[in-house]
Amino acid sequence: MALVIAVVSQLLISTYFDTPKANQIRRDNNRIVAEYNILMEKIASAEHTLADVKHRDQFVYRPLLGIDTLDIPKVYSEYNDSKYADFKGVEYEDKIVDGWRSLDRLTRKIYYSSLSLDDTQDLAENKEEFSTVIPAIWPIDRTKLKNVSSLYGMRVHPRYGTWRMHEGVDLSAPKGTPVYATGNGVVLRAGWQPGYGYLIELNHGFGYKTRYGHLSKMYVHAGDSVTRGQVIADVGNTGVSSGSHLHYEVRFRNKTVNPIHYFNKDMSPEAYLDLMQQLEMSATNN
Repeated sequence: MALVIAVVSQLLISTYFDTPKANQIRRDNNRIVAEYNILMEKIASAEHTLADVKHRDQFVYRPLLGIDTLDIPKVYSEYNDSKYADFKGVEYEDKIVDGWRSLDRLTRKIYYSSLSLDDTQDLAENKEEFSTVIPAIWPIDRTKLKNVSSLYGMRVHPRYGTWRMHEGVDLSAPKGTPVYATGNGVVLRAGWQPGYGYLIELNHGFGYKTRYGHLSKMYVHAGDSVTRGQVIADVGNTGVSSGSHLHYEVRFRNKTVNPIHYFNKDMSPEAYLDLMQQLEMSATNN
C-alpha cells in the first residue's frame, strides 16, 4: 500500500508540479525562444535597411550617374536546403531552419549590395571618363533617318517569318549614310558575321558594348581606338537584311538593353518624348 501511495504521489507531483530540473529546462527553452524572436526581429530590421540601400542604389544613384542596374546573379538567389538536413527531427527544427535560412538570405543580399555599391562607387569616381564612353548619341544623322523600322523586343522576323527576340533597333537610312561611334571605345571586331553581315563591335568599358550591323563599308579595324562621333562605317544592306538600314545594339554586362533609352542623352526632353510617341504609334500600326 505504501508503494502504491508513493507511486501515485509521484505521478501527481510530476503532473501538476515541476521539479527543479524541469523548471530549469522550461526556463532555458523560454529563453531560447525569446532569443530566437529577437534574432529574427534583428534580421528583419537589417533586411529592411538593406532594401532601402538597394532602392537608393537602383533608383537614385544609378539613374543620377546614368548607369544600368546591376543584375543579381542567379547563384545569389538560389538555395540548397540539403545543408539543413542535420537538423531533421531536432527539437525546434522549424525555428532553427528558418533562422539559418534568414541569415543565409541576408548574407546573400549583403554580398550583392556590396558588389552593386562598389560598382556604383567606381563609376562615380570615374564619372568624367564614364561620361565619354557610355553610348549617348544617335549612331546615324537623324536627318538621314527614314524611320525606326524595328524596335527592341520580340517580333516576327521580316525574313524568316518566325517569332524571335530582336536585340537592337533597326534604323532605316540610305545606303552609304555615315555610322558614328556612340561613345569612346576600342574595336573588338570588324568583319563579316552570320546574320549581321558586316559588323563592328565596340567595347566602351564599364560593362558597355555596342554593335553596328548590316554595314556596306567599315573604316576601322579590331584593336583601333575610336571616339564618340567618329565615323566608323556606312549604312548598308549586308547579311540577313530586307533593306538598307543600321542594326544597332547596346549591351551592358553582356546582356542587351533597349538602345532607345540611350538616345535621349543626345536629345531634349521634348524631342525624346516625341520619339517615344512615334515609336508607340509605329508599334501599334505594325
